[in-house]
Amino acid sequence: MQGLKNLLIPLLLIVLAQGVDYRLDMTQDQRYTLNDNTKDLLSELEQPLKIDIFLTGQLPADYLRLQREITTLIKGMEEHTDQLVVSFVDPFEGTVSTQALIDEMTQFGLPPEYIIDDQKQALEQTVVFPWAMVNDGNKSLRIPLLEKVLGDGEQQKINRSIAQLEFHFFDAFFKITQKQKPTLAVLTSHGTSEALKIADFMRSLQPYYQLASFDLKALENHPEKTLENLKRFALLMVSNPTAAFSETEKYLLDQHLMQGGKQWWAINAVAVNRDSLFNSSGSAVAVGRSLNMENAFFKYGFRLQKNLVKDMYCAPVVLASGSQSEAQYLPYPWPYYPLVKPIQKELFGNQAGDVLIPFPSSIDTLKNTLDKTILIGSSDFSQSIQTPAPIALKEASEKLNPSLFDQKSQILGLLLEGRFDSAFNNRIPPVKLEKKSTTGQSQMMVFSSGAIAENQVDKGNPLELGYDKWTNNFYFNKVFLQQTVHHLMGNQKLLQLQNKSVELPRLDFQKVAQRSDWLKILMLLIPLVILLLLGALVFRWRIRRFGQ
Repeated sequence: MQGLKNLLIPLLLIVLAQGVDYRLDMTQDQRYTLNDNTKDLLSELEQPLKIDIFLTGQLPADYLRLQREITTLIKGMEEHTDQLVVSFVDPFEGTVSTQALIDEMTQFGLPPEYIIDDQKQALEQTVVFPWAMVNDGNKSLRIPLLEKVLGDGEQQKINRSIAQLEFHFFDAFFKITQKQKPTLAVLTSHGTSEALKIADFMRSLQPYYQLASFDLKALENHPEKTLENLKRFALLMVSNPTAAFSETEKYLLDQHLMQGGKQWWAINAVAVNRDSLFNSSGSAVAVGRSLNMENAFFKYGFRLQKNLVKDMYCAPVVLASGSQSEAQYLPYPWPYYPLVKPIQKELFGNQAGDVLIPFPSSIDTLKNTLDKTILIGSSDFSQSIQTPAPIALKEASEKLNPSLFDQKSQILGLLLEGRFDSAFNNRIPPVKLEKKSTTGQSQMMVFSSGAIAENQVDKGNPLELGYDKWTNNFYFNKVFLQQTVHHLMGNQKLLQLQNKSVELPRLDFQKVAQRSDWLKILMLLIPLVILLLLGALVFRWRIRRFGQ
């Protein structure tokens, strides 16, 4: 009877536990606790969302861990809504040709990830599709399940991906359920970035915002009308202008800022002719550029220096070595291409990668009542050269001299917020406006490189922002710049989730390799010792029980 009780009571507890839907998150970083924004969004879903997850089938160990985290996240989300229809789809099931499958998935914007395993003295390649698709019946969106940052090892990549899982699912749900998008304008006059060169950045913003082009010269004879049109947009983006602004245009931009409009600037204080630099001559002259905005920027509390910042921590440039059939294309460090990490972890989190900022200038800050936040800066091994200055590609093949890079971190990106004073205070304005403001609450971001938001072009098609086709490297430009726009547009929900920090333990393979011999011996001996101890205990018990 006692034995029956011992069997039935545990079985009864197991059955009752199956009906209790409760989880306790004991992790230090609350990894398995959903953000309040995610819970609110899930509870507000009005129609079913079908989610197909393609990361399944025969997966390497690290990707199995990622799959388990995805499953756990899905279960957590299902506790807050019954509108999710989730299925794991093995893309290789029933497939005859792997290459045909890869081509088909790539056409749908779901390229594979190739995993090379060389730990067994033989190269083994595994193909996985780290993607999911969400569909509401009208449109479909991709969900990337793998987060790649330049320099990450395999474990770091998986850990970063796990940390960003909730954001990627929230981001997709946010896009697919958004009913009304706020508007922002992109300046197209004054020689700003060609549409093809900022195509990927604009494309990445379209799911969140209504984008409109704005020509400041369209109604030159009607400044009042131009300002009214400009005030319709919460944010004006100005990418790499090359033509100077007139006094009237500067006044209109000033009034847009004073009357609550926010502004985002990527601007070069120094002009470098890249076509001349990257042609057969391989040289150019960097000269200062004036856009007639200097006195306005000075009034707002910053100044773009007419210099170029060089950094020892930099991206490579690919140069040809040799001639004709014997030519080799090799990467060389190019200090005019600094690689910087976002400084403000409160804004951009701990998951940020390197941002490529070509030919930047330093930014000086001036004392006034505005709050100034440094967004990005060079490393502590930098150098600034005054213009005009010659630049030659052959510098890349010369060995860097660390003693020349003796300047501390220099500001390359800045956020200003608070109550701005008009640059035209105590001055006669160039035109009369019915409504003018001498001060106003607003925000402004400025980056000292006009090319920070420009993508490369291949065969007339824009490549992904942050991708370098010459080195096959991915930089963090697109995600970082998206975050800057989200911050200016007050889209804090996305920033909070994207900046979620998850600390995951990692194996140190170097230590494992160093200690592998005695670890193997230890793992062999421990089971034998345990068996001997158990055997001795059982033998002693038998002696005591049956010895008489």
